[in-house]
Amino acid sequence: MPRLAILTSGGDSPGTNAAIESAVRHADRLGLQTLGVRSGFAGLAEGELETLTPAQVDGISARGGTVLGTSRDRTVGDRSGRDRILQVISREGIDGVIVLGGDGSIRHGATALEAMGVTCAAIPCTIDNDVPGTDRTLGFDTACNRAIALADAIRDTAQALPGRMFVLETLGGNTGFIALAVAEAVHADLVLLPEYPLDLDYGARRMRAAVARQGYALAVASEGAGDVPSMASYLAEAAGHRVRLTSIGHAQRGGAPSFLDRWLAERFAAAAVSHLGRDQGGSASPGSVDAATRSSVGVVAVCRGYDVGLAPLAEVIGGHKQPDHGVFQALNGLAVQP
Repeated sequence: MPRLAILTSGGDSPGTNAAIESAVRHADRLGLQTLGVRSGFAGLAEGELETLTPAQVDGISARGGTVLGTSRDRTVGDRSGRDRILQVISREGIDGVIVLGGDGSIRHGATALEAMGVTCAAIPCTIDNDVPGTDRTLGFDTACNRAIALADAIRDTAQALPGRMFVLETLGGNTGFIALAVAEAVHADLVLLPEYPLDLDYGARRMRAAVARQGYALAVASEGAGDVPSMASYLAEAAGHRVRLTSIGHAQRGGAPSFLDRWLAERFAAAAVSHLGRDQGGSASPGSVDAATRSSVGVVAVCRGYDVGLAPLAEVIGGHKQPDHGVFQALNGLAVQP
């Protein structure tokens, strides 16, 4: 029976378990066997594999984290590690590898597999939404919903006891996709992102004006924008109002995935498994797949609008993705959004 391996690399994100369950179920329907890899690429190099069946993964879609465990181990980056991975793949008769991970795992891990001649399909799993070539990554929607719920709760108390400013700090690493999406959804008065520096004196004036207009001010800041606690203190002093900082922290990465992330996990997994199973008699991949993608050793599942398909790995890692500058300007009162 043809065999696929599936592993998680890098940070966890909501929907990763949903992708694992969907991949196992889809592979089973195609007559493929799925091997779960413990602890990412390090586990693959050590041969830490177990057979996964639909019964074993039943219901894990509702859980955050990853049942396979993950790591940021650099095993796949050195020659010794790659040699051990190839030995395991050959010994176990693995026909393809599914990599669940973010930009770094795709850029370094999946590309290393491709360079080794291993057929692989990456599923972009990261709350940061920073993988080029796809509008959404798995976990982004859930992470945004967590922050939106907190922003709504902050507004309740802000309206009840006016005269204060609030700063909500999101995760996102050195990217601002989460913060910008949340700020737009909750009509924040200010948004601070790492990609686009903003003068804090201007920000303080904008926050002060918001307090005068509506009784409170709400800013959303990405953790990568700088020292957010210090920035919040500066805004308070410059604006002349007390500030309250709420930092979400790693709670934003955990918990049950949203409907959209479960929907995306199902379609990403189906595309990846179908592609890897093609040479083993599997059905064609869902979505639009051109000849270049079909012939690629490495592919990435991508979502453009609500269309899910596959793109060559080289095309994805060669791209560049930035938060919408026009939305950033509009939210900060720097331009009128068309």
